[in-house]
Amino acid sequence: MGTSAIELTGLWKGFHDARRDQTVIAVEDVSFSVARGEFVCLLGPSGCGKSTLLRILAGLDEHDLGEVRVDGHASVVFQEHGVFPWLSVEDNVAYPLKVRGAGRAERRRRVAPLLELTGLTDFRGAYPHQLSGGMRQRTSVARALADDGEVLLMDEPFGALDEQTRLVLQQELLRIWPDSDKTVVFITHSVDEALTLADRVLVMSARPGRILADVPIPFGRPRDILELRRDPRYGEITYELWRLLRKEPAETRPS
Repeated sequence: MGTSAIELTGLWKGFHDARRDQTVIAVEDVSFSVARGEFVCLLGPSGCGKSTLLRILAGLDEHDLGEVRVDGHASVVFQEHGVFPWLSVEDNVAYPLKVRGAGRAERRRRVAPLLELTGLTDFRGAYPHQLSGGMRQRTSVARALADDGEVLLMDEPFGALDEQTRLVLQQELLRIWPDSDKTVVFITHSVDEALTLADRVLVMSARPGRILADVPIPFGRPRDILELRRDPRYGEITYELWRLLRKEPAETRPS
């Protein structure tokens, strides 16, 4: 995997609570790195600062203290699909290329393999209101791939989907990612999702968010979701991650 694509050192981020007229610390002294081509999941409870960290990595929010380095351009996929309702699937996927000035012929040439890769070729002329939630999220992923950042930041992209659709898209992501040569940081509050997708899982505490543990995932690639669940190690690591998530708040919450 080589050198790191992402490095965070001593990162702090706070927000002003106008109602209480005080600063609320969202992220506290967070440090970690992600190697080039690595898939890392940030796992933690709601409100722990996962999305704040991702927005800082994407350059959408500023941090207060510490250092952040992201090597190359970052593309982002959010939980809400965020596709443009007035554009077709093809034009939604091609939008980053259009912004950069690519002509229509070049856009079609570059988008076609991405539509094929994400199973959207037959829906290229459809509009978002004609698609299921899963297909709209496929469109968001394809658009992020068209944006062609070296780093792919994903903020609970499958969190709003039903369980069956989520499993299908997780398997699709497992199929697509190895050939993309991208470094991925994937936000989730699902232990199963983190184990299914990641090379490493960074477990975060309740707010203020800190890194509690850096857990390597020993499963090789390519992966099959159903086969993973038969591996005895799957249950062992699931237990360990839930143990970290369950015991932390009682032990670290200020009295």
